[in-house]
Order: sequence, then structure tokens, then C-alpha cells
Amino acid sequence: MGREASGRWSAFQRLCAAGVVAAVAVLGVAAAPVVWAESQDAPGDRRGWLVVCGVALLAGVAASVPLGRRVTAADYAASVVGVVLLLAVALGTVFAAAQATHAIGLRLHEPRAVAATVTDCRTTGRELDDQGRGHDVYGCTYHWSVDDRESSERRPTHELLPDGHRTRVWVDGDRMITEKPGLLAIPFWVVLTLAGLLGTLAFAANLAARVRDLGLLSPP
Repeated sequence: MGREASGRWSAFQRLCAAGVVAAVAVLGVAAAPVVWAESQDAPGDRRGWLVVCGVALLAGVAASVPLGRRVTAADYAASVVGVVLLLAVALGTVFAAAQATHAIGLRLHEPRAVAATVTDCRTTGRELDDQGRGHDVYGCTYHWSVDDRESSERRPTHELLPDGHRTRVWVDGDRMITEKPGLLAIPFWVVLTLAGLLGTLAFAANLAARVRDLGLLSPP
């Protein structure tokens, strides 16, 4: 569909197209801090960001309806899939960047290994292993002290431990981390971040080309 077909779009439909672009941008920007914080188990209330995501999603869907009436069902579905893939790759890039930043931070600022006491161990559920066999999943609460400040956190374990069991854990500030990341963690997440960034730019360029060919955002 070439540029000569652009005249078939009304001013209202062009406005809707601009609205879809804006809604997708807002949805991506609002979802990014949620993905980043969740990937790091960071405390905080993220309901505000989630409300913005919901509003942007509804606005984008509503704005796309008038456009879907002028294109085939296949083209409309392809555009929706393209937008979903764009958001998935972009947010995946945010996740990888958060992991890379965290791994680099742990390497630059050596996490402390401290003594911890385990309490309240119990079975929390069941899961399947690689052979399809079910086994119990356990969880324990770890208690430790750093600079006379008491902290505790609940974590999954491979076995049920008795109350008072002594072990050693890594801590990053007031948070317990599973283990110190290996040296390969940093290049792994950095490469994924760069690949995700390139993928995001490629998807965005492809969608921009489709919009340009349709003449939706160009003046009549």
C-alpha cells in the first residue's frame, strides 16, 4: 500500500493513529520501572505505575478500533502482534539491563558474608523436576545481624532445616542475595541487554516503516 493511498485516512483516523503511538510509548515507559523493580525484588508500592499501564493499554486499544475498520483483519492482527513483540523485547531489555546493573554493582561492592540463623522451615508446595517427577518445595526464614542491625528474609531451600540451624548468607545492604554472581554473569546480561536494545530498535523501525507506508501519520 503506497503513499498514494494515504488520502483515504480521515483526520480523525490520523489522530487515532497518533493516539496509538502515544499510548504504546506511555505503556512502555510506565511498565519499565515495574519490571526493573520486580526483577530486583525491590520494596515499594508500584500500583501507580500499574494504573498508568492499564489506562495506556485501554486508550491504545480504543484508539486502534477506528483504524481496524479500514484495514484487513490480517493486517490489523499483524500490527497488534508487532506492537506486542516490540513491548516484549523492550521490557525484556529492561529486565536484562537491571540484572547487568545488579551483577556489576555486586562485583564493584563486595557483598558481605554473615552468619545467619534459620527458623520456621516448612513445605511451601510441589514442583516437577526435569524428569517430570514431583517433589516438595521448602522455605525457611533467615535471621542475621549487620552492624547491630537485625534483619530477616524468607527464602526457598532444598531441605527442611531445624530451627536454630546456623549457616552463612550473602547480604547486599539489608537484602539477602542467593549467592555472589559469577564472573560470566556480567557479560551474559550485558550481551542480552545489547541484543534486546538492537531488537527493540529493529521492531520500532519496522513498525514505523509500516505506518509511513500506510500514510497514517503523514499530512493528507
